[in-house]
Amino acid sequence: MKNTAKHDRESNRDYALRVIRENIINLELKPGTMISEQDIANELNLSRTPVHEAMQELSTTKIIEILPQRGSYVSKIDMDRVDEAVFMRTTLESAIAELACEKANDDDIMELEENINLQEFYLTKNNLDKFMELDNAFHQTMYRIANKMQCFYMVKLMNIHHDRVRELHLHSSDPKTVIAEHKEILEAFKQHNGKKAHDLLVTHITRLYQQQGEIRKKYPEFFA
Repeated sequence: MKNTAKHDRESNRDYALRVIRENIINLELKPGTMISEQDIANELNLSRTPVHEAMQELSTTKIIEILPQRGSYVSKIDMDRVDEAVFMRTTLESAIAELACEKANDDDIMELEENINLQEFYLTKNNLDKFMELDNAFHQTMYRIANKMQCFYMVKLMNIHHDRVRELHLHSSDPKTVIAEHKEILEAFKQHNGKKAHDLLVTHITRLYQQQGEIRKKYPEFFA
């Protein structure tokens, strides 16, 4: 499991939740892997209580299955749950993009453009972890512009099922496609064309289904 430093003012529970979540998404904790609260607590130098609380929260989204008296494991990728996560994200984020596009000022648009420039830079370095981080930040910026950050946190929790497929998709396709679509969204923001931003977001988020079959063939052991 990849460990990262605890953030300033981050509670032990939030720290455990972030690290476990990140390791599930980046597939360090692979689908089907058994996980131990005590082992994670030891690795993060925490007591067992915050780890237990983090695991309980993750179990509410069914990304972790807790079996009484038997332990816990990372759930395999269930496409029904992915479909539901994508439905929720598409419905909310396309509306967020439309609203943000109409509200965005020059500084907001510059922030989105700088983000894309960094995406291109880290892709040339083949740093896919940083690329994914910037991809997520690009979308988060739209929620901030629209002043809908509570929606962002709600989608982020549910979207963990989708995020694992995104990670597999990133390693199975050309990430330049993602950047090209981000540039199209940026152009819609520059034009303050909310309808165009809405439609582009729908296409962008649902694109992974075009390669779902290829991903499942390449990683059959990860799917339910």
